[in-house]
Amino acid sequence: MAQPLAEALRRTLTPPVLARGFVLVPGLFADLPDPGPTPRHWKEVDPERSAPLDVALALVAAALGRVFGWTNQQAGRSVHNILPSPEHSHEQVGASSTVPLVWHTEDAFHPERADLVILACVRNPDLIGTRLAGIRDAAVTDADLAQLGRPLLAIEPDDSYGAGASAGAVPVGMSTVWNGPTGRCVRYDPSYTRLMTDDARFVAAFRRLEGAFEACGRAVALAPGDLLILDNDTMVHGRAPFRARYDGGDRWLKRVLVRLPRTRPEPERREHGYHQDPVYPDAISRSEQCAPDHP
Repeated sequence: MAQPLAEALRRTLTPPVLARGFVLVPGLFADLPDPGPTPRHWKEVDPERSAPLDVALALVAAALGRVFGWTNQQAGRSVHNILPSPEHSHEQVGASSTVPLVWHTEDAFHPERADLVILACVRNPDLIGTRLAGIRDAAVTDADLAQLGRPLLAIEPDDSYGAGASAGAVPVGMSTVWNGPTGRCVRYDPSYTRLMTDDARFVAAFRRLEGAFEACGRAVALAPGDLLILDNDTMVHGRAPFRARYDGGDRWLKRVLVRLPRTRPEPERREHGYHQDPVYPDAISRSEQCAPDHP
């Protein structure tokens, strides 16, 4: 079943379509078995009951690019479980609930971050929206774009990588926006950003970017079986706060990260990524795991 779905998806996702920034495929996995109640932590997911959806999602993702995970995130798994956990309810991570998950680029701290972020909905009974905004839709002045192109901030790993993930690493200046081969791109995660300047022009431009995303943003309430594909270079995403019940019926998404043979700005080659290692399930050696597909 999964392979025909992957082939159909590959034919659907022509470059002009993906250039919109996201693709929603309703009900793609609707006929797969229920993976059971929503657990209170990703470690408590039943691997046998989740296997049909995990395998189907991984196969679809692999048809689009190279699937990977992170050594220090969800134990290196390729399919992540995004669900509310009481111990993380107030943090800026996917396991939060009581606070808004603010606009961000997935794993913005790392030069080998995903090109595509793929989300599949297990359940969403309260119709909690995944918020989306595109840098190519945002009303940003030329003057602010010039400021945001300056490498005057550092982005650190988020709390899902564990306490002290950025300890001992010297911050490297990063740009917030740049022009890629197909247009404007963005790298943004204000919750984990350290400004490396007090230049008032830069600081004001960075702060105005949030408002620009708010003005052009939208919310997509995923239903069970839906698939959402985000371009991580052009879109930021987030989530409204909600009240988690921890009764087995809470919102539950699956996430897979995918890399494409893209080119990112040359200065990213000099970044250390806070020494967080990607894990490629198709790699045959440690050296292949660590070899970047693009800068």
